[in-house]
Amino acid sequence: MSNKKLFTSLIYSSVAIIILLSLGTWQLERLRWKTEILNTMRTSLSLPPLEISDEIIKNIKNHSYRQIQLSGHYLYDNYITIYSKVFDKKVGKHLVIPFKTQYGTILVNRGFIPKDFKILDSNNSESIKINGIVKFQQNINYFTPNNSISKNEWYYININEISEYISIPLLDFFIIEENNIEEKYPVGSQYNINIPNDHLQYAITWFSLALALSIFMNIFWRKNVK
Repeated sequence: MSNKKLFTSLIYSSVAIIILLSLGTWQLERLRWKTEILNTMRTSLSLPPLEISDEIIKNIKNHSYRQIQLSGHYLYDNYITIYSKVFDKKVGKHLVIPFKTQYGTILVNRGFIPKDFKILDSNNSESIKINGIVKFQQNINYFTPNNSISKNEWYYININEISEYISIPLLDFFIIEENNIEEKYPVGSQYNINIPNDHLQYAITWFSLALALSIFMNIFWRKNVK
């Protein structure tokens, strides 16, 4: 092989190795970032519930996945359901109901209900207390359908759209209610912290490819350099 072709091969291979090492390093950074998020979520979930207050509302962004206790009552006349959810191999929906407190009205995801579940109108102005997990506006993926306000069809929680539909101002977070073992449905605690964290595996793959290419280029160089 001519020196020119050998030099060109070396340049392209070096660039490829740099790219592979960069991808591996990026995956390690993603691993660190996601591990911190998961640890923060688990720590928040392990803490005792905070009772809602003006101070909590003011700093609500600091309380993602934190248990919080609300006092107030449900507005069952304004419930919506989120399609399509699966629990224990049953297809159904999530029941989402506004909860009126002295600090404002907050959406509460009460949990899973089967598709044939009859939602009873149980409006009651008597104050109750509920516990739940603080969540914020959801990021949806490409495959999630858009909500339809006109058809009352909901596939994810969009606080602004739901507020427009029910004509009630809502605070800018929602609650995933803790499961109540005294009732069969809704099944609460519908949150997931088992988020895949495979970035170490990806990093090893990229670094292994970079190592393999380096070994190949070393052998190739030794065979062709005279």
